[in-house]
Amino acid sequence: MLKKTIAAFSLLCIFAGCSNDDNSSLRPKPRKDINLTRSEQEMTDLGTDFAFRFFNQVCKTEVEKPNLFISPLSASLCLSMVANGASGNTLAEMTEVLGFSDYSLEEMNSYHKKLVEALLNLDNTTQLGVANSIWIRQGFKVYDDFVNVNRTMYDAQVQELDFSSPRATDIINGWCAEKTHHCIKEVLQEIPEEARLYLLNALYFKGVWKKQFDKSKTRDGQFTNADGSRSTVQMMNMEKEHFNYATNECFSMAEFPYGNEAFSMVVLLPAEGKALDDCLPQLTDEHWREWNDALSGATLNVMLPRFELKYDKDLRADMKAMGMKDAFDGILADFSKMSAGDLFIGLLKQCTYVKVDESGTEAAAVTVAGMVDSAGPDSRIVPFHVNRPFVFLIKEKSTGTILFMGKVTKL
Repeated sequence: MLKKTIAAFSLLCIFAGCSNDDNSSLRPKPRKDINLTRSEQEMTDLGTDFAFRFFNQVCKTEVEKPNLFISPLSASLCLSMVANGASGNTLAEMTEVLGFSDYSLEEMNSYHKKLVEALLNLDNTTQLGVANSIWIRQGFKVYDDFVNVNRTMYDAQVQELDFSSPRATDIINGWCAEKTHHCIKEVLQEIPEEARLYLLNALYFKGVWKKQFDKSKTRDGQFTNADGSRSTVQMMNMEKEHFNYATNECFSMAEFPYGNEAFSMVVLLPAEGKALDDCLPQLTDEHWREWNDALSGATLNVMLPRFELKYDKDLRADMKAMGMKDAFDGILADFSKMSAGDLFIGLLKQCTYVKVDESGTEAAAVTVAGMVDSAGPDSRIVPFHVNRPFVFLIKEKSTGTILFMGKVTKL
C-alpha cells in the first residue's frame, strides 16, 4: 500500500513591528532560575546538543543563501508531538536525533511541559508565547491516545476541519497569525487532497535590551561580507558599557541581556584573520559549555549592525543526515500510534525572518507537521565591532535552553 505522506515543515519568523505591545517601560521583576531535576537538566543539555547539531547541519547544506536562521526549540517541540504517534525504529530514530533516546515518551513529554510553563513566566518585560494545535481532516480517524497526550502535555488545541473548504487554509493561517501577534500570516497556501492532519507549534518572542542602544548614535558603517565585498549598514553604537565577554582561539563573544537577564543574545565574532566557515566546526555543544562558562564582565565599545533577514529551507535531507531516516520513507515509516492510515513525513521546511534594532528583538516561529495519507571585571575597554560575518543565538540563562540560532555573512 502506498504510504500517505506527512508533509512536515517549519516556518520561523522574527518581525519588528508585528505587535503593538511595548514592555520597554515596565520595571523588570527579579530574575528567577528554572529549577530542574538532574534528569531534566540532562535533557536540557541534550536539547542544546541537538541545537548545535541542527545548526551545523543546516550550515553544511546551505550553499545558496548567505544568511540563515533557525529555531531548535520550535523544531524540537513540533517533532516531539509527532513522535508521540511513532513506533518501532521510526520512534527510535526520532528520539535519538532529538536527544531523548534514553528517556521514555512520558519523561520527554513531562519535561517539555515543565520547561515551556517555566519559560513563560521568567521575565515580565519579555513577551514569550508557545502554542500548539492539531487540525484533523473531517472524518479522518486519529487515535484518542495520540490526541490526548498532545492535548495534555503540549496544551494542543485539537479541531476537526473540512480540508476541502476554501476557508480551511484561512482558518489555519489565522491561528498562526493570532499566536504570533500577526508576525506570521500565511503558513499554508493550499491543502492537498492527501492531507490528513497538521500539527503546529507557534513560538513568539519579543525582548527589550536591558541596555538599549541610543538611536542618535546609530550611523552608517562598513560591514565586510564573507566574499570580501563591503556593504554600508546602519551600525548601532554603545561605548564603555559593561557586558559579559570572552575570547578563545576561534571567537570573541559578547552577551547582550534582555529585561531582567533571563534571556539574552550571544554574538560570536570570529577571531581576526579567521573566516567564519572555518570556525563553525568548532561550534559544538562541548565547546559551547566551555566558552559560555568563560563569559565574565568586561567594558566594551560595541558596534552591532541593525539588520533583518529572511530565510527558508527544506530540512528533510538535513534530518535524514542527522539520522532521522525512516520517518521520511514511504515504506519504512511507522506512525501506527497516530492512526491506522499509512503515514510518513513528506515535507519538512523552515522559513524565517529576523530583525534586530536599538530597542531589542522580536521573534515568532511556526513549525508545521502536516500528515497526508568567571573572573572579576576587566578594566580594559575592549572593542567588539561586529563588522564582519558572525553567529548569534538567543538563550535562557538558568537552563541554557537555546530558542534561536543564526548566521550572518552578508548584509
